[in-house]
Amino acid sequence: MAGGVGAFFESHTELRNLGRVALQAGTASVAMQYANGALQILGAIVLARLLAPEDFGLVAIVTVVTSFAPLLIDFGLGDATTQRKDITRGQVSSLFWLSCGIGLATALIVASCSPLIASIFGDPRLAPIAVYSAIIFVLYGAANQHVALLRRTMQFGKIAVIQVVGTLIGTAISILMAAWGYDYWALVFRPIVTWVCVVLGAWVACPWLPGLPLFDDEVKSMVRFGLNVVGFSVIYTVAGSIDRIALGLFYRTEDVGYYQNATTLYENSIRSTFGQLHTVGSAALSKLQSNPAALRQKYEAALSAVAFFTMPASAILSVTARDLTVILLGEKWREAGVLLSILALRGIFQSIELSQGWLHLSLGQAHRWRNWAIVTMIVQFLTILGGLPFGAAGIAVAVVITSVLLAVPSISYAGRPIGIGAALVIRAAGRQLIGAISAAAGGWWLQTIVLSHSSGIARIILSVAFCAGIYLVIVVAVFRLFEPVKVATKILQRASF
Repeated sequence: MAGGVGAFFESHTELRNLGRVALQAGTASVAMQYANGALQILGAIVLARLLAPEDFGLVAIVTVVTSFAPLLIDFGLGDATTQRKDITRGQVSSLFWLSCGIGLATALIVASCSPLIASIFGDPRLAPIAVYSAIIFVLYGAANQHVALLRRTMQFGKIAVIQVVGTLIGTAISILMAAWGYDYWALVFRPIVTWVCVVLGAWVACPWLPGLPLFDDEVKSMVRFGLNVVGFSVIYTVAGSIDRIALGLFYRTEDVGYYQNATTLYENSIRSTFGQLHTVGSAALSKLQSNPAALRQKYEAALSAVAFFTMPASAILSVTARDLTVILLGEKWREAGVLLSILALRGIFQSIELSQGWLHLSLGQAHRWRNWAIVTMIVQFLTILGGLPFGAAGIAVAVVITSVLLAVPSISYAGRPIGIGAALVIRAAGRQLIGAISAAAGGWWLQTIVLSHSSGIARIILSVAFCAGIYLVIVVAVFRLFEPVKVATKILQRASF
């Protein structure tokens, strides 16, 4: 047992087979994340038919207002544990107790502010929702360092299994509560149950037990690193929450509900992949922090492969979103489908934008990541301000424009210390970008001109085939990009054995 625990504290070394290890970890992680996303979507389908848009809107308001809290609890300490070349049990114990203390303090602050939240949005039901939601922050602190140690040792498959099991149990409990008439409380307790399962699973998968804290100079250095990471995360999350906060302040609760479910479908089909790839990418590239040339090469290959698959997926989701949403959630959610068709376009550009974290963290440049978050928040605020008079659709367009404006500049800024700039981004993802935009344009033409009177299922099937065909012809046949196809073939061959 001791030897097994000791593996979590081994020094980072540059592995000869790093590419293969990262590919296997990333494949397992993304596959399980899609399973997790499928469960989330399945839960959303059932709950959308049992609950009203207003129920989703109420919980969404509290969620976005308190969305920064988990990031304060993490305090960037999970990334610090993953990125640090050498680490000891005493240092991780210090970070564990710090995370737990911040989690408890944050929970108490959110609970005490619950009457204020209810007052600002003019609905007394928001106060008890905020109080119960605060429980999640305590649980997050208890799981933080155990999950970080699993990431450090590239055990992303185990992390994904823990998340999937937690989601499954949380979703099942939530559906039962909704069926029994608990209305929005079913949505409140779903993440609480999920995080109880995550804490238990993380402690079983990583049987390290925290000891007495040791606040040496290395711990202080890790906390400073974490401060910069959490600075980015909080600012970026606030920027990403402006859309729903604006809707909650100026429009109906039902509008927030429509927007929230559109966001949920996008995040669990496209956006969640980027989160998993961030943890794998930053952990893998951190092992190359002393070899900038190799880091540039691996980053370019990774960005090319990620863009090859996620960009067309985003385009296809945009084209099929309206029919897909009605089929999954029901006719009363048609407005959410319109919003999803807009939001899905963001994934084309986030394929590039969100890879910036791989570079910032692997290079130990968390302060630059924090600085870029300020730029993101300013641009997001200005675009949403412009879209606000046009309602939820205007805000959805605004967040897409934000990603369009920031995609390439974000990587140029992140990669500047090792010579990564716009030229590398264009070389790695330019062909995929052209193919995805062409596929989306072709798909929308097919939907509006040719298939306008077809059934929803027929439109989905034909649109998927048409968009995929356009993309492959442009990217593979015309631009001759074969490497991601070879990677996918290797993955399938390994999975068949």
